[in-house]
Amino acid sequence: MKIEKNVKDQMTPIERKKAIQNGERADRVMAMPFTSEFKCYLSGISVRDFWFDVKKMAQAERIVFNRYGYDRIVIGPNTRGIVEALGGKFIYPENGVPYADAPMISDYKKLDEMEPVEAKRDPRIAVFIEEAKILSEEAQGIVPIEASIGGPFTITSSLRGVEKLLRDCRKYGEEVHRLMRIVTDSQKSCIDMAAQYGLGIAMADPVANPALIGPKMYEKFVFPYTKELTDYAFEKTGHKVSLHMCGDTRSIWKYLGQYQLNELSLDNIIDIKQAADEIGSEVPIAGNVDPVSIVMKGTKEEIFADVKRCVEIGSKAKKGYTLATGCDIPETTDPQKIDWFMDAARACGEYKG
Repeated sequence: MKIEKNVKDQMTPIERKKAIQNGERADRVMAMPFTSEFKCYLSGISVRDFWFDVKKMAQAERIVFNRYGYDRIVIGPNTRGIVEALGGKFIYPENGVPYADAPMISDYKKLDEMEPVEAKRDPRIAVFIEEAKILSEEAQGIVPIEASIGGPFTITSSLRGVEKLLRDCRKYGEEVHRLMRIVTDSQKSCIDMAAQYGLGIAMADPVANPALIGPKMYEKFVFPYTKELTDYAFEKTGHKVSLHMCGDTRSIWKYLGQYQLNELSLDNIIDIKQAADEIGSEVPIAGNVDPVSIVMKGTKEEIFADVKRCVEIGSKAKKGYTLATGCDIPETTDPQKIDWFMDAARACGEYKG
C-alpha cells in the first residue's frame, strides 16, 4: 500500500492548499479530523507499535489517510517522543492513549546533567526520522506532512509534573526557564530534522491553557519560547506552524496572533464566530466540530449540520479557515463517523481562498 489521492476529491491536498493560498477556487474546504490513536483502532496496529515500529507507524498513516483523504499527515515525535529522548517515560497500554510515567525531574539539580536532544543522533528520534524518510517520498505531490513537536510547556510539565511545574512558576522561575530552554532547543533540533525531509511543523500545548496558568504566566513562561519556535520553524522549513490549543484561549489571543501560523486550531468550546471575527483577522483559524458529542456520538445529520455551520462561519475569517475537530477524536469512534465528517466537508462545495 502507498499513499494515494482520494477518489472522492477532484484535487490532491497539495493542489487544494496551493489554490487556496493563491486566492483561487478549490474543490472543497481543507479539512482535518484529528485522529491520533484512532489510527491504531482503524489499522489494527497496537498503540506501542504505532509509536515504536517504523513500518507499522507508516502503514497506519497510509491506511487512515487513504480512506479519508484529509489535508495533511502529521507524524511524531510529538510531546512523547521528545520527553523520552530527554529521559522521561510514558506508559503504552494495549488499548487507549499513552500516559506519562512518574516525572523524571524531582530536583532541579538534574538540569546540571541534562542537555538538549540532538535529533540526528538520538535513538528515540531516529524512529521518527525513518518514518519521515518513508512517507515524505510517498507523499510528494499528494499531501503535506508535518512533524509534531508538542509544545514547550507541555513537554516541560511531563518532565517535572504539572502540579509541581505550576507551583515552580511562582517560586522557582529561574529553574523553570532553564528547563524550558533545554526543551525548546530540543524542539529546534527536531525542526532541523523535519526541514531536511521537507516537512512542516505542528505543535500542541494543552498544559499552556490559560485556565491552568493564566495569561500572565503564559506571557512569561510560554509566549517567548513558542514565538521563538514558530519563527524558527518558518525560517528553517519555509512553512508556517499548525498550532492546536485546548480550552478557552480568548485571554491569550493577543499572543497567539503574533506567531507564524499556518493555522490556529481551536477547541470546540470556543465560539467560532468570535474567533473568525477577532483572532481570524490575525492568523488563519481551524475548527471546531466537537469530537465527542458530534463526531463520536452524533448522527449523520448532526455531523453534516455542524460541519456546515462551522464552514459557513469559519470561512469568514480574513486570514483563512480549515475545517477541523475541536480536539482528538476518541480512539474507539465508529470509522464511518469520520467518513461522514469528510463527506460533509465535500458537500459544502467549492471553497475560495
